[in-house]
Amino acid sequence: MYEDFLIDYLTKYNNLRNAFVEVNKNDRVRALMNITMPYNLSDEFYQKEGVYLKSLLAKKSIINVEDLEFKNNISFILGDITLIDSDAIVNACNSRLLGCLSPLHYCVDNAIHSFAGLEVRRDLLPIMEKQNGYEKNGKVKVTKGYNLPSKFIFHTVGPRVAGIVSEDDKIDLENSYLSCLKKACEMNLESITFPSISTGVFAYPILEASKLAVETVKKYLAETNSKLKVVFILHSEKDYNVYKELLES
Repeated sequence: MYEDFLIDYLTKYNNLRNAFVEVNKNDRVRALMNITMPYNLSDEFYQKEGVYLKSLLAKKSIINVEDLEFKNNISFILGDITLIDSDAIVNACNSRLLGCLSPLHYCVDNAIHSFAGLEVRRDLLPIMEKQNGYEKNGKVKVTKGYNLPSKFIFHTVGPRVAGIVSEDDKIDLENSYLSCLKKACEMNLESITFPSISTGVFAYPILEASKLAVETVKKYLAETNSKLKVVFILHSEKDYNVYKELLES
């Protein structure tokens, strides 16, 4: 029922006709959400979107941070970042900071926006309009988690690597992690979950990125004596094994 309302509403809102009819209803809702700029969506839409997304979440298994094993306040797991109940999750986003606009794209930015809801893009729109430009690498912006298990989403832009990793790339990636860690501590959060920033379509080599990420987090926690619980959640088994080897070594 809610799928039909959302499909009809967003199709009309975007002045489309028979959009994404080749996919199932859930994917059709997601694809329409992906392309929607929420300048003036109705309260009714957000209410029904929330019920719909919560119903999808209820059918899935939530990853409880308290159930994870930590070593020096760091944990590595294989899973879906949209299903963990940490205080904050980190979204590795593009410099427009408004979510992935490619319908049904496989990136973490698309997944987080799709399952959190269009309130996230709505909240980011005035931030980016005020900023009057693209988001720089290594910074962080915060929104609510809305329909996710996590309370907050930290949006950060990692470096896009062109061939060989430069010193600027290393600095930018380190700053992405540091900005999020510092913000989590400023907000007195107890846990934060990172994806492997920049190692997808941004082409940062996973081995180099994972070493920098883990070293940055370890150093920050040690130097600040922070009790913050840090989770690295990897979407692919290949990436997970890279991080696991780091932990074991």
